[in-house]
Amino acid sequence: MSVRELVAWAMVALFGVVGALCLNAVLGAGLGAPPQQAVIEAAGFAVTAVVVLEIALAIFFPKQSGAPPDERERLIIARAGHWSGLVFLFGVLPALGRYAIDGDGNIMFNVIVLSLFVSGVAEYGSQIILFRR
Repeated sequence: MSVRELVAWAMVALFGVVGALCLNAVLGAGLGAPPQQAVIEAAGFAVTAVVVLEIALAIFFPKQSGAPPDERERLIIARAGHWSGLVFLFGVLPALGRYAIDGDGNIMFNVIVLSLFVSGVAEYGSQIILFRR
């Protein structure tokens, strides 16, 4: 298993758990509720965890983590990023449309944050699938 695949597994786990916690907080308060403190803290935690994870992988795998991706890995990363962008788009466009109709920024914020975590899972999950092919 390559380092990039290990990173993908860790990111799927991270974004999946943090996204599920955010979904629970948003649905518990209601989609139209103001941004929940738990969601903001979870997003900050996710950013911090990604940085810590990348540093840890650079320490444990210095040669592989600093090496540029080969041709196959570049194509996998590009394809997964494309799919992730589409998943994010399918969350953002309805949120913006809803905001344009009724001006409720709370719904827009909550949907965009949840879409961000879903697109992260989609990106790294598709990288895992493509690495395994």
